[in-house]
Amino acid sequence: MQTFIQTDRQRVQPHTLGVRVMLLTDRAEGRTGQRLADFGSVVDLADDLDDAVTTILDDPFGYDLFVMECDGFGGIAGAELAISSLIAGDAKMRVILVSREFDVPAYPLGRRTAVCLPEDVSDTSFRIGFDHVLRDRAAITMN
Repeated sequence: MQTFIQTDRQRVQPHTLGVRVMLLTDRAEGRTGQRLADFGSVVDLADDLDDAVTTILDDPFGYDLFVMECDGFGGIAGAELAISSLIAGDAKMRVILVSREFDVPAYPLGRRTAVCLPEDVSDTSFRIGFDHVLRDRAAITMN
């Protein structure tokens, strides 16, 4: 597993600063990880579905967001397996799924539903999905 953070980030919404993200991907240097880092997220990478789920469930602080690039892990069926494992482990977190199986972005209103983005989604649509899935996350302030 790798952890990385980008320091020269662009302006972001207050509720998105310092988001802890578990990114399941078979492309460690891919666009999704770079986008998340650009948003000011702390990104942990996993390249194995079971490892990602175990890390999320065993993490004492809790992740804010699980992002899965589905195509390298069985597509939508793999995503369903990951999500059902997280639910079985009582993980309560936000989810973004990225796959070539999605034709258009989907930003569902339910708090327990995944944002679904096509693999070739634009930067703007990815940002909309990121902000949408975190819309109810409170901004963290320290005094």
